[in-house]
Order: sequence, then structure tokens, then C-alpha cells
Amino acid sequence: MSTVVIATVVGAPALRQESGEAHRGAVSLSEPSPAVRSLGLASGASGGPVTPTPSGASTSGSVSAAASIAASAASIGVAGALTADEDVANRMPPLGSLALLLLLPLLVGTNLVIVIPTADDYSHRLGGDQLFGGLMISSIPLGAWIGIYLNQWMLRGMSFKSVLIVITAGTIFGNVLYALAGLMCFKWTLLISRVVIGLCNGFSLPCMYISLTVGLKRRSEVVLYFSAATTLGYAVGPTLAAVLDVFLKSVRVHNLVLDSDTAPGWFMALLYLIFLVLIVIVFEDLPMHATQPGPRGSANAGDRFPLLSSCAAFWHLFVTSAQLTMAEVYLVFVGQQHWGWSIAKSALLLAGLMFCSGVINMSMGKLGQRIMRSDRAGLLGGSIFSCVACIPLSWSLKLQGVIAEVSVLSAGLLMLVALAGLNRAFALALTSKLVPSSLKRPMNEWATVMMTLGRAAGGVLGAVLNADSFAPAMLGLCVVSVVVSVASHKAMKPNDKAD
Repeated sequence: MSTVVIATVVGAPALRQESGEAHRGAVSLSEPSPAVRSLGLASGASGGPVTPTPSGASTSGSVSAAASIAASAASIGVAGALTADEDVANRMPPLGSLALLLLLPLLVGTNLVIVIPTADDYSHRLGGDQLFGGLMISSIPLGAWIGIYLNQWMLRGMSFKSVLIVITAGTIFGNVLYALAGLMCFKWTLLISRVVIGLCNGFSLPCMYISLTVGLKRRSEVVLYFSAATTLGYAVGPTLAAVLDVFLKSVRVHNLVLDSDTAPGWFMALLYLIFLVLIVIVFEDLPMHATQPGPRGSANAGDRFPLLSSCAAFWHLFVTSAQLTMAEVYLVFVGQQHWGWSIAKSALLLAGLMFCSGVINMSMGKLGQRIMRSDRAGLLGGSIFSCVACIPLSWSLKLQGVIAEVSVLSAGLLMLVALAGLNRAFALALTSKLVPSSLKRPMNEWATVMMTLGRAAGGVLGAVLNADSFAPAMLGLCVVSVVVSVASHKAMKPNDKAD
């Protein structure tokens, strides 16, 4: 007589029938394994002779073997579950698709700052003033704020890849319109074109893609790459502005359609056209059910936003984004107005500053995971060091000689900008970990809104601050960030339901 052992194992993987119903924990051994046959528990099933044993011994042996098999299956089930959890925590999307989504913030950053060296000249040429030039810079973040909700509306009926294609085409149109503003001789065309670019820049999409496709253990690393790509865009933009200015002057091209003011628009339209082709060819789309916004109130019962930690993270995202733009605008202002530099020279100084900052952020992608105990610890330390970085700014323009002023101001701004990029990355990584998975999408939306509002505020503040007020304003923001970090440190812990 053959013996069939039924073992109930806690933690074993789920077995699914064809109907799709899951049965967790029940392992049925209808076919004896070689190990079972060797124990004499199922010799009848193999077709061989049955060795008679006393009924008591047979029962005892069956129970002992069943317990052994159950323990083995339990250990295999637990090991399998741990391996599956580890795979989920370390999951990564296709490399080509992730690279394109990390290229997008680089293009967005480039598109934002490429006009900074020429914004004042372009606005004055069309009848604007210095404040109007600041509004030109901040109009992209303001448009991006509205664009966040526009993207979510589009995702209700379109795939992720289709949305990328549409907004890229819209950005190309916005840049062409910016380049044609000189021909139209209408200053408001500048603001309209920049708002269109902001509407279509898709700044929230990389954060959404990362939160959906990257596991918890790799997310901080990838977010640091995202922050580094954005910062490198702030270096590429001024560099391109300087190169275009030098090139056009060398070939003596200067007309209403193409000159140093309009060239950034034409060049960015070309870059986005190449990016559009890459999206069509390389990007692997996500399932629509994963990217479609759910109905309002669809969060699981009992899931709530952690008020204190969320507000603290939003503050850091707002302030760090504002500090980046303030530093960019202020440095160009000092270079052109205080030191009397040309567009190309001030743009190259800004490019070098942002490039070094981007390299620091990029290197922290791997290094930060080893030296930082947690994102909140990195945020607190970065906020404290930001206060120290503000000290050289207060007396950098009171030194004897331009070289000394450039050296001290550049060193102080480099430390401040690099720390702002790191703090933004830590805060952004925390936002996706503070809430359950059902609230991850609205949290990402709010995080992107705060970053865009910070960029908009920084563009205006950077245009109105001067040598006497810039350093105190920066220091005040850093001190408040330290207070916020200390007050919210205990509350900024990853949620147990985060994924």
C-alpha cells in the first residue's frame, strides 16, 4: 500500500490553480520523491516489493518523515520568499529606458538655464526690464507646475510612452516660438514660449518612473543619479550659451532670426527632436494599468499622509530648488554687472560651477549608500554643512582683486550648490518611502510641485537680490532647513507599507 504525505507549511510559496485561486501553504506530495522512497514510505508506488513493517513503526516513521519533509519545505519556502523580497527590493527597469528617463532631467535643466546668460539682454531688447528677465527664467517652473496635472490627465487615456512623445513635441514647439520672439518684436512671446516649455517638460515623469520600476534598496542611488543629471543640465546650458555666442560672433551672424539671444531656442529644439527619435526607437512602454491615475479616494483604508515628515520633505525640496536657481542667476549677475564680463565668460564660469556640482552628486550615487546611515541622516548633515558654505558668501565681494573675489565666491557657491543637490536627492528619495504604496503617486506629484515652485521662486529672488542681501537670504534658508531637519528627524522613517 502506497503512502501519500500531505504537509502544511507556513510561509511556502502560493500554489495557483488554473482558475487563478491562490492556495498558500498547502504542499501536496502526490508523487514520492527518491528521498521518500529510500525511507520506505512509498515503496508501493514505485512498483517494487513492499517490506512489511509493524504498524506502530510504520506510523511512527511516517510521522517522523512527514515532519522532516514539512520542515524542509518550510525552510525552502522561507528562503524562496526572502529571495523574492530581495529581488523586488533590488529591481531595476531596462537600462535603455532608464537612461532616457535620466536624460530627460538633463534636457530640462539645460533648457531652463541656457537662457540665463542672455535673458537680461533679450528682455531689454524687446522692451522688458531686469524683473522681466527673472520672470522669463521662472516661467518654466510655473508652467511645469500646471504641467504636472496635465500629465496626470493625459495618462488617464494614453500610455506612458505616448505622453513622452506628445510633451517632447510640445517642447520643440515652445523652443521654436522662443527663437522667433525676436522676429515678432513682442516681449510677451518670450513668457508664452517659456510657459509652453514648462507645460511640456514632463519633470514629474522621471520621478514617477523611478518609483514604479526601481526597488527600495536601489531607489536612493537612482534618485541621486536623477539629481546629478539635473545639475549637469545646469552646467550644459550655460556652456552651450557661451559656445553659441562665440560661434555666432565668429561667423558674424546677427539678425532677427538667428543671434546670441535666439540661438538657444533653435538649438534646444534640435536636441529635443533627437530625443523624440530615441523615445520612439528605444523606450519600452509601461503597462497602462500601472501608470493610470486611480480615482480620488482610492487609497487603502487607514493609509494617511504623515503630516510632519511630509511637510519637512516638501520644505527641503522647495528650498534646495530655490537655492540652485538663486545661485545661478546671482553668479551671472555678478559676472556681468560687478566684474564686467561678457556673456560667454560669465556663462562658462556658471557651467564650470554646475559641472563640478553634478560630478559630486553623481559620485555620491554609490558612495552615499556606504557612508550614510539613512536618507534623513544625510539630509540633516547636508543642511548643517550648507550653513557653513554660506559664510564665504558674505565677504566674497569685499576682497581686493577680481581673482580673489572669483575664487572665494566660486568656492562658496560650489559647496552650497553641491549640498543643495545632495539634500534635494535625499529628500526626494524619502518622499517615496514615507508613505504606503497606495499614496506613492500623490506624494510624487506634491514633491514635483514643490521642486518646480522652488525653481520659480529662485528665479525671481536671484534677479532681485544684490551683493548685500544674497548671503543673508541664503543663510536664513539654510538655518531654517536645519531647524526643520532636527524637528522632523524622528518622524522621517520609511513606512512599513512602502515598496
